[in-house]
Amino acid sequence: MTSRERLRKAVRRIEPDRVPLDLGGGATGIEYLPYKELLSFYGLEDKEIICFVRDHAEPNEELLQKLSVDTRYMRIKPPAGYTRDILNDNSYYDEWGVRWRKPPSSYYWDPVAHPFSGALSVSSVQAYPWPDVRDKSRTEGLREKARLLCKKTPYALVADAPLNGVFETCLLLRGYQAFLEDLIMNRKFALNLLEKVTELLIGLFDIYLDAVGEYVDVVMTTDDLGTQQSLLLSPSMYRELIKPFQKELNAAIKRKTGAALFLHSCGAVKPLIPDLIEIGVDILNPIQPAAANMDTAALKAEFGKDITFWGAVDTQTVLDRGSSKAVALEVKRRIRDLSPGGGYVICASHNIQPGVRPQNIDALYRAALQYGVYENGVN
Repeated sequence: MTSRERLRKAVRRIEPDRVPLDLGGGATGIEYLPYKELLSFYGLEDKEIICFVRDHAEPNEELLQKLSVDTRYMRIKPPAGYTRDILNDNSYYDEWGVRWRKPPSSYYWDPVAHPFSGALSVSSVQAYPWPDVRDKSRTEGLREKARLLCKKTPYALVADAPLNGVFETCLLLRGYQAFLEDLIMNRKFALNLLEKVTELLIGLFDIYLDAVGEYVDVVMTTDDLGTQQSLLLSPSMYRELIKPFQKELNAAIKRKTGAALFLHSCGAVKPLIPDLIEIGVDILNPIQPAAANMDTAALKAEFGKDITFWGAVDTQTVLDRGSSKAVALEVKRRIRDLSPGGGYVICASHNIQPGVRPQNIDALYRAALQYGVYENGVN
């Protein structure tokens, strides 16, 4: 079975020959430092490491084949004229005007300034210099690349999320606390911002999927809704204020492609899974098993007939701190819980961070190949 056939079966919740393996997406990837260490561990080279979305490394083909990864990624480009210029304080502005900074001795870029901070009126939403989401340079050469990979390789093709989703983009534009307060106390402004961001994201996916929609098997979106212990907002507020805009975006994506729709949403999101299924989400990631009420066996039992799970290997307590044996046991458990009947693609439950030993990454992929073969009766 080819990688493409394997993944297509899995996301349709049909058992393939083995559980598909993933690495390399904006929410399923590996950071620059552990990538370098993993290459060294295997005796491989990458003479020009490409990073995207801050410090996410683009795994090279040699490593992907070494790990038997089934996915290959398509990514949209920034608009013409935009460059990520690093300022003296190690910060930069993204194309939306959000300022990001990496503090000294930190591995992470944090949003530190928000263009809609302060007291703002509804008119400021229309007056803002929004990025040109339909700039043709964003997809230059992408259709040809997708067509070639589809015709000449056996891999499953994934359209990586071009930007954050509707809710998370508003949080970044306004500031987390301010926008959550807006949803209660400044609702007219919040709804106008949500409407504008949705319009822009639909435009972005329009040109993206015009280029790759007929070739990809999965389209990724990302919109964090959960924390470690609970949701970022109540289920009733989500259903009233956020869900309609996500539904509109999802419908626009599905009009452009027959690919499965993937949503990355961190944290304790179990209360919203029925809503996500209702608005067209086919695949849920990252399945954060250390978060509250995210037990993988329970999730599979309750929702496994209606949604595919992608991720789930614990990065919070096992992959980063455990032994290689513990990682293998973790992989075996997640495959046992999530793979029966198909509907599971395995990878770490978030991007692999600095401090994760290459031996543990190796153990993850080795164990996935060992325990994920359906014909061996592991389920």
